[in-house]
Formats: sequence, C-alpha cells, structure tokens
Amino acid sequence: MRKRPTTIICALGAVLVLATACGQARAGTALPKGDDAAAYVGGKFEAAMNKLQDVIDNQRDVTTSSDNYFRFDEKYAHSLITAARTGSPESRVVHNRSQKNPDDVLDTFTPADGPVEYMYLGPAFKAAAPTSWVSMAKSEVGQQLKCGFAGVYTACKMADAVAMSANADKKTVKGAKVGRDGKTELTADVTFDAFLTRPVEQLPESIKSQITPELRKAVIPTKILLNPDGTLDQIVMEAKFEGSGHKVELRYDFRFTGKASAQDLPKLPDPAQVTALPDRAAKDALWAKIAEARGN
Repeated sequence: MRKRPTTIICALGAVLVLATACGQARAGTALPKGDDAAAYVGGKFEAAMNKLQDVIDNQRDVTTSSDNYFRFDEKYAHSLITAARTGSPESRVVHNRSQKNPDDVLDTFTPADGPVEYMYLGPAFKAAAPTSWVSMAKSEVGQQLKCGFAGVYTACKMADAVAMSANADKKTVKGAKVGRDGKTELTADVTFDAFLTRPVEQLPESIKSQITPELRKAVIPTKILLNPDGTLDQIVMEAKFEGSGHKVELRYDFRFTGKASAQDLPKLPDPAQVTALPDRAAKDALWAKIAEARGN
C-alpha cells in the first residue's frame, strides 16, 4: 500500500533529525521511486547522506563487518574486515583477512591505555619484520579524525560516494521504504566515478590508468538500511558492468554486527614477539614491504 509523498521526507527527517512534525511512516510501506522519489526527497536526501558519515562515526561500543570484493578484468581483491571499538577511553581492534590468500592477515590493536598500538603480521608478511608483531606510536590523527577508525572507513567512503552522486543529480535517489521492523531502506544509483573519487577502494595505478571516462559513467546500485533510531545498520554496493574493452565487478557489504565488549579485544602480545618501530620512516618501510608482498 502506497503512502503520501511526504512519507519519505518524514522518514528521513525522523531518522536524521532533518525535519519536524512528520507523521510516523507505516511499517511495510513502499515509498515513491525513480523521478518521483527524487522530486519528493530533494534536499532532504542530500542532507541525510551528507550527515551519514557523522552518524557512522558516532556509533560506539559496536562490532562491524566489511566484505569487500573488486574485480577488474582478471585481477581481483577480496577481503573481510571485522572490527570492534569499545570503552571510554576507547580500545580498538581490526582484523583484516584476505579471502584470496589465507596467509594475508593483518590485525591492528589499539589499547586505550599507553602510547603504543600493535599490528600482527600474518605468514604472507614474515619477511617484513623479524617478529610476528610490531608496535608503533599511536596515531593521534587516526584517533581524532572523523572516520579514522579502520573498522568504519569503508562505510564512510561508501556514504561519501552516495552523497557525491546525490549532490550532483537528485535522480540518483531511486526509492525508500519502511520495513515491518521499522527500518528505513534507501536505494540510490552511485556513479563509478564517485566510487573512485572518494575513494571506496584504493586501486593501484596500473588499474586506475585503464579506467576510461566511459567506465566512470557506470552505475552502482546502492542500498542503505537505517535503524529506527537513526543509526546505520547496513550499506551495500553491488554491480557488474563493462566498457572500453574492460569488465568490472564489485560488491561491498558493510554492516554493524552487534555490541562490543572487552571480550572482543585481544590480550597484549608477548614483548618478546614484538618489534618496535621507532619512527614514521620505519612504519612507512613496513607498509612498503607489505605492499611488495601483496604484489602491489
């Protein structure tokens, strides 16, 4: 059953405090699509997307999961990133697992106490350091910068890409609906150009140099699922397209998976298994070795 056009504006207003005096959307209601949705939502959708990074970054004491897949012709990367942030002051842990190479494992652990954070290097990077763990001074910028937590970085870039597309063309908005669980589902078409510009994925120059203006115009259907309280539940981008003699396939699925607690954090590593990186140069050298091991 369709609702009045104002329903979508009210839903977004209730979600992100962008409007007042809106009636509550009825569960299971389908809202306008296509040009109608663009006309009715207008600036409300743009404002919602422009604020979504803040919404994502402000969700605390949470666990997250980000399943990232990108293929360009025969080259592909596939990783699963799970993370937790909890406490005040906050402790953070991020587990990065390649779904292509099981030895490609990187874990970062930033305990609330002390000036040091840690990184675990999987078997693929055994030549990068003499021990399986390294330590380095905490990055104050990473702690304070919006979306500086690696566990939500992909979601923030996805939201930014949606905002970029919506700001450029209101017809990006394809529709919205309120489910029987009270969650609001927004759908939009994001350009591949926005995906690359923000960027959702950091591509090597060898691939970026082959991406033509024709490919950049391709559309990526995107779904954003918001909880009744306005927090993000899930954001998904998925597409297959081709042009200029190339084929592209991508799927990015980010979701908040639950409430974090101290049990989600690892123990401090054995000091005998930790190599201390004394400065930024040593840290940069480590990342260069990691990139070399990955063939980047």
